[in-house]
Amino acid sequence: MTDPNARMLHPELDCVEDLIAAFEDADLLLHLPEWPQFSHADPKRLVARTTSPKVIDARGALNTAQWRDAGWITRTLSCR
Repeated sequence: MTDPNARMLHPELDCVEDLIAAFEDADLLLHLPEWPQFSHADPKRLVARTTSPKVIDARGALNTAQWRDAGWITRTLSCR
């Protein structure tokens, strides 16, 4: 699920295979791929797992109203 090139280019970043693990103690979530397991995730279930519920959606794939209603601070960058 993670890109080996990303791991090689940015070894300082935590890259994980599991959706829940991606949120565990995160200060900021960068939503980069359009993988459905992320865009269809339940933000209410995940908000308690973060240190600070902030997400940057680089693909415009998240339902930001749903994420905000769950307590997240969201920013969307449309790359399309």
